Amino acid sequence: MRIMICDYQIDLERNLEYEKELLLSAFPDAEISIFMYSEDRKTDFLALLKDTDAVINTYVPFDREVLSACGKMKCIALNSMGLDTVDIQAATEFGIMVCPVAEYCTDEVAEHTVALIFALSRGLKLYTRDIEKHIWNYQSAGKLRRLRGQTMTIFGFGHIGRAVAARSQGMGIHVQVVSHSLGDYEAQELGVVKVDWKTAMKSSDIISNHLSFNRQTAGYFDLGKFKCAEKSPLFINTGRGGTVVQEDLIKALDLGYLRGAGLDVLEAENTDLSKLALLGRDNVILTPHAAFYSIQSAKELQRISCANVICALTGRYDQITKLANPTAAGRR
Repeated sequence: MRIMICDYQIDLERNLEYEKELLLSAFPDAEISIFMYSEDRKTDFLALLKDTDAVINTYVPFDREVLSACGKMKCIALNSMGLDTVDIQAATEFGIMVCPVAEYCTDEVAEHTVALIFALSRGLKLYTRDIEKHIWNYQSAGKLRRLRGQTMTIFGFGHIGRAVAARSQGMGIHVQVVSHSLGDYEAQELGVVKVDWKTAMKSSDIISNHLSFNRQTAGYFDLGKFKCAEKSPLFINTGRGGTVVQEDLIKALDLGYLRGAGLDVLEAENTDLSKLALLGRDNVILTPHAAFYSIQSAKELQRISCANVICALTGRYDQITKLANPTAAGRR
């Protein structure tokens, strides 16, 4: 049996011995390989996939071409909750199970979201910049407003959206939700108001994006939506970069449709920072897709991914934390 852990260099800079130990505890005779992916090594990558039974991966794209080279592959375990690196339809056709991590960093992402809201609302970037220039002036951040009494709309109401709502309500923020899955009774029980996107854009002081990425949500936040923002809200994105048209977000900031942005994700994962027009702005805070991270969440992510591989290769499909394509189970 062959199991591959593959990713780009920076994503392999973790304790891979822990993953090897977990996998070998279930499959003592397995061959565990590490593959540092880059575009110029793609031919070698495809050759190795031919005899690989399972892969643990985060960012390497598994499109139809790559999947067609996976002659024995039974399972792709993703070190993420998102599915945008895998062509699910093609994987299903080839009988390859795709197993994302269902939940491992709810607290971390919710805390990061609130931290961005705090930092922007309290002008921390401006104050820090001035103090480093030896300027001591509480008015340099402009007209700050208290958070209590403001209205925030959460787009997408899964585990993380709910955790953000609970924390925000504790600060006295009125919470609205745009969600297809949230029922009216449950909304009432949780103390949130369910609204449509137009109402949300018109009434929000803060918008927090937690939409998953799919065909329906790709480019969801565009200039047309930002133009409807009547209160010049803060825009927070700790969800998926592809749900926002980045060029339109920049225009919205330039035109004042948004008064600031806190972004943990961008339109492209490997962005050329030297050309990023979001840099150098006092009203924009960027973090490097780090909202998920803590010592605890990183280890939990590794544990769950390995457990998914073990369950998939031993036929315990009902114990996989999440199976994106159930019809592929057991077909190889």
